[in-house]
Amino acid sequence: MNPPPTARPWAGSPYRRRRILWTLLLFSGIFFFLFKDHLPADFWSLPSSLKDFGFSPESSRAGQVALAKEKEKDAVLRVEEIQALLHFVTAHPDRTLDESEDGIRVEGIGWVKVDPQKELDLRVFAPDGDVDWEKHLKVLNEKYPLVVFSKTYCPYSQSAKTLLNSYAIHPPPFVVELNTRSDGAQMQTILSRLTQRPTVPNILLNGKSIGGSDDIHKLHETHELKPLLQEGGLEVTGGV
Repeated sequence: MNPPPTARPWAGSPYRRRRILWTLLLFSGIFFFLFKDHLPADFWSLPSSLKDFGFSPESSRAGQVALAKEKEKDAVLRVEEIQALLHFVTAHPDRTLDESEDGIRVEGIGWVKVDPQKELDLRVFAPDGDVDWEKHLKVLNEKYPLVVFSKTYCPYSQSAKTLLNSYAIHPPPFVVELNTRSDGAQMQTILSRLTQRPTVPNILLNGKSIGGSDDIHKLHETHELKPLLQEGGLEVTGGV
């Protein structure tokens, strides 16, 4: 007598298997949609083992182009409006924000109206069309770390400039006399908006306002001004 055939486990119909598969995919999609914001930042990154073999987004030409564009975007975002303004006054001393009907002509854009009460397109501060902000920031840091916005007839401005000069600073402060500029009122409004300081003198160290005449005299009296300037990258051979 032949032995009875061995029973094979029932695997279900193909329709049932497809239905289970689609159900799993549906729940997986819902899970990722609901919890994607809570996943770790490196969840979608390639395993280190693949990276060791050279598999990475930047390994392709398209990936390299995308990364270059992202870096360029990040560089623009890192530039603050106050830094762009400082570039404008130091690199373009003969240009003004009101040189043409309360506006300025910008290379590649044309005439742009300047409303000092509102945030401005950074290209306004580079009217020659050169928007290499990484290069501009390097120049500001190396040549113009200390900028003083002043008025020639203001006794407080004169007092602040005299004190700073006594410190024998290198590079020396770059002074902008607002009352000698046709756009002085506009510039003072922009400074007020960006630094919350509406008066002069307005002394900026590395793009940050450190106050006016009274403020730096207090720093001088407490012997804090010299180290502050040195920390800002300036060489100070005077002062007490």
